Amino acid sequence: MKKFIRFVVIMVTVVIAGILILGVYEPKDITVKRSVLIRAPKEAVFAQMVNFKNWTNWNPWYMMDSGKMKMTYYGTDGQPGSGYKWEGTERTGAGEIKDSSLNGMQMLYELTFTKPAERTVWGYLQATDTLGMTKATWTCNMHFPFPFNAALIRLDMDKWFGGDFEDGLNNMKKYVEAHNEAPASDIVVEEVDYPAHLFEGIHGTIPIAGITKYFDSARAIVMAGGAGKINGPSAGIYYTWDTAGKQTNMAAVYPVSDTTKAVKGASFINVAGAKAAMVMYKGGYSKEVEAHGAILKYLAAKGHAQSMVIEEYTVGPHEDADSNKWVTKIYYLIK
Repeated sequence: MKKFIRFVVIMVTVVIAGILILGVYEPKDITVKRSVLIRAPKEAVFAQMVNFKNWTNWNPWYMMDSGKMKMTYYGTDGQPGSGYKWEGTERTGAGEIKDSSLNGMQMLYELTFTKPAERTVWGYLQATDTLGMTKATWTCNMHFPFPFNAALIRLDMDKWFGGDFEDGLNNMKKYVEAHNEAPASDIVVEEVDYPAHLFEGIHGTIPIAGITKYFDSARAIVMAGGAGKINGPSAGIYYTWDTAGKQTNMAAVYPVSDTTKAVKGASFINVAGAKAAMVMYKGGYSKEVEAHGAILKYLAAKGHAQSMVIEEYTVGPHEDADSNKWVTKIYYLIK
């Protein structure tokens, strides 16, 4: 009996040691990524990604349940904070997915499984122009803390999730290419006189992903000098936009009337009056790409050269939590 107990103890020790050793060498973070090319405008592809009520057109797990999956939607579809909870069969379990943020043609999401086991993963869906087509990309990131990451030696997460991602993207491709009708646009470009402005704020070269935090910093700094001197909505002055380098040279500013002294950490920026191509739209920032594209097309048709770009957030998240009520004006100053 003692020999048997000693044998069991030794075997358990060996197994635990093996798990710990594997945990040292196995990765803790796994990224699964798949892409497909779709013959359709990126706006049409992105609409399938960002509007959760469109997911039934291509969602591989919904189709796995033969359309019997029960979904409960919440939030404003197509805007950050929206999402849905699902209850499926034993094959698809239950959980929730929500839109964490939007950045141009990319939606960051958080996916939480509650059945058959609890786990949260995150990633993004992205639509980008590629040689006259749209490249649709689906990415998922998973973290496995030590020593649980040892199980990855037996679990091929790339194959497991990747297969579903491939099915989903191919479903999306078939659907969008079969229903490739450009949605009606409410984006109208006007040529206006942009008046001279005196702004106060912060200016620098920052990562594009850090724009929101940059505006929060500018708001805190300028407000520290007294909100009474501010005489208009917040704005962004964009001098350069480097998509490849994922950075922008910009200023996050407020128009001000008091020029006695700049607030500590901020500076004054004078913008001279000029002709400008302008778009005003209502709703969330997911329309920005369409708005900028419309202005650039207008400038090219007119043969105008642009200087700086100014975005004016007439009504934004600080004024109203409902993104349907946001109002944005985009100006391309003409040289």
